[in-house]
Amino acid sequence: MNKKVTVGITLAFIFITIALTFTATMLFSMNLFDKKIVAIQDREKMYEKIAEIDSFVRQNYYLGVDDEKIMEGLAKGYISGTGDASVRYFNSFDVARITKSRTGKMTGIGVEAEINANGYVQIKDVYSSTSAEKIGMKPGDTIIKVNDQDALELGAETVMTYLYGDANDQVSLTFSREGTDSTFDFVYADYETYALHTYDVDGYLYFRILAFNDLTLGQFQDTIAEKLPQGTVKGLVFDMRDVDGGYDVTVAANILDKLLPQCTLVSGIYQGGLTKVLFTSDPNSVDLPIAVLVNGGTKGYSELFAAVLGEFNNVRIVGEQTFGDGTYSVLNQLTDGTGLYVPVCELLACGTVRFNGTGVEPDFVTAPEEGFVIAEGEPSTELDLQLRKAIEVLDSEFNNVVPEQPEEAETAAETEAAAGSEG
Repeated sequence: MNKKVTVGITLAFIFITIALTFTATMLFSMNLFDKKIVAIQDREKMYEKIAEIDSFVRQNYYLGVDDEKIMEGLAKGYISGTGDASVRYFNSFDVARITKSRTGKMTGIGVEAEINANGYVQIKDVYSSTSAEKIGMKPGDTIIKVNDQDALELGAETVMTYLYGDANDQVSLTFSREGTDSTFDFVYADYETYALHTYDVDGYLYFRILAFNDLTLGQFQDTIAEKLPQGTVKGLVFDMRDVDGGYDVTVAANILDKLLPQCTLVSGIYQGGLTKVLFTSDPNSVDLPIAVLVNGGTKGYSELFAAVLGEFNNVRIVGEQTFGDGTYSVLNQLTDGTGLYVPVCELLACGTVRFNGTGVEPDFVTAPEEGFVIAEGEPSTELDLQLRKAIEVLDSEFNNVVPEQPEEAETAAETEAAAGSEG
């Protein structure tokens, strides 16, 4: 009898559990359905509003509309509506340029450029063996005309497109330098962008990383394979100042893997709070002290690089607080060749450390001398106070090198000793 009762009670509990599970599932599904219905209704309102605007403007605007420009404006307006400057819309030219830049190989006049505060395109760097170098273009030059058309009338984004093109094609550019204007015909050609520069600074291997692209990892590995077996390298210095990290987080993670022992390198917090491990490192590592130079221009994957290294005992961060862009973005190419660059998760250094919105705080806060510009060539510890500090820190904390006393201090000590002997 007891067995029958027990079986009956057990079955009852099973049926109740099934009923509760079914009810909970139904409630969850209904709630999800309601949310989707609301979302659909909101989107319908949005589309209706756009249609209403389109209808009125087409019927009444006396100059008429350009459908291509309207589509561009709609796309840019949607992205602007997110309120997040890191969400970006790229035209087809930009998408092609970004995709190609990941290889480290480009076709154009051979420069890096930016849009300055006055709305002009200004040269940041000139690559060797290119049309720009042969003509004598230099960093700081400002493009004021393209094919005799005023640069401001064309718009800076359009001017940027003329820096690149098909091999052997030409473009006429007028640029201004210290009040003097010069006009030349530039010939587009293939060239490689700089991935990194390497120098020996007081026994330390100095890496000036300019971009994370397909060339960077190979150049880094080649340098390490050549230099470390010699046994003369005291440590490594990575200069990430004014480097925005580019578009390829995988390269940054791969370099970190070569440097660090087995661990979680990077995790991401996705929509809904879901956390995923994105990159890990194997047991192999470089057993040397490391310094990382950073400043307010250290952004994105360069910040991630510094934040991950900064969690290890053999690493010191030197310089100024970084920018605070700790997101992982995906470039999604649309059917018409344009693209959306959208942050899909927040990055966590070593799986736990957040730096998005706050930046990376240096272990040793050191400002540069007023007017200092990071050297394009071999760095100098005499001119670069932040680099000098990094070397001093590595020397004193890891290589037992006592810093030299300033001459003033030595003179004071000698004076005191002399006074004591006289007494």
